[in-house]
Amino acid sequence: MDALIERAKTGEADAMEKLLGSIAPSIQRFGIRMCRNEEDAQDVLQDALLSIANHLNEFEGRSSFSSWAFTLARSACSRKRRGLKNQPHLPLEDSPEAAVVLPSPEQQVADREIAAALNAALDALPEMYREVILLRDVEDMTAPEAAEVLGITVEAVKSRLHRARRSLRDSLRPALEPQAVVLNPGCPDVLTLWSSKLEGDLSPMDCVAMEKHMETCAVCASACEALKAALFACRRVGTRELRPEVQAQVKTAVQRWITREAGGCAPLKPLR
Repeated sequence: MDALIERAKTGEADAMEKLLGSIAPSIQRFGIRMCRNEEDAQDVLQDALLSIANHLNEFEGRSSFSSWAFTLARSACSRKRRGLKNQPHLPLEDSPEAAVVLPSPEQQVADREIAAALNAALDALPEMYREVILLRDVEDMTAPEAAEVLGITVEAVKSRLHRARRSLRDSLRPALEPQAVVLNPGCPDVLTLWSSKLEGDLSPMDCVAMEKHMETCAVCASACEALKAALFACRRVGTRELRPEVQAQVKTAVQRWITREAGGCAPLKPLR
């Protein structure tokens, strides 16, 4: 990746296309979920890709390329959402991200029903929770990378993430747990404990205690299975395939970048 970035910085168009192509699917997913409208997400994708190309020489490698790129993508989302404040959001059942296959822990549910449930669950999350779920559990960023994108501390990322994961599981409960499950007042907070385990913040002793409790408590075991299934659904969204329409967006961004650089008399190595 470092070599590709350096080649793109020198004006090599093929390298820029490969670089933008590597991040474009993730930015599109992020834009769709944050704008909740596929057409607007395409505008965000083009805005973000062009911004990455135009500002690449400012990237100094002090952070990961993905976290730097997502910071620009988040700014593009914010600009777009400010202009859409009073417009109704459109359902995304037919979006590419809707084709998520999520096996229920209780039974096999039709793919489209699960896709609709996941869409609704993500849409129902407050923006700050939706962002952290997208970055950590869909795009698989590290907590420090997500913290850099969001402009908050790692501790704040983890705190939001625990709440976001619980909310996601609660929203998906009708699909994941056909029979209503209510945690017992005397039980430990297994959802937060499990989320902490995923973040590497649960001590071995606490981990053993949690697993022993779930061996004897079907209610807590069911709640954790539902959380696992919810996060599995998120990770299934995170496909890295570069679909034709996204590839077209990448090529458009590269051509606009070439035109801009050529206007500044920068040496460019054209697309082959």
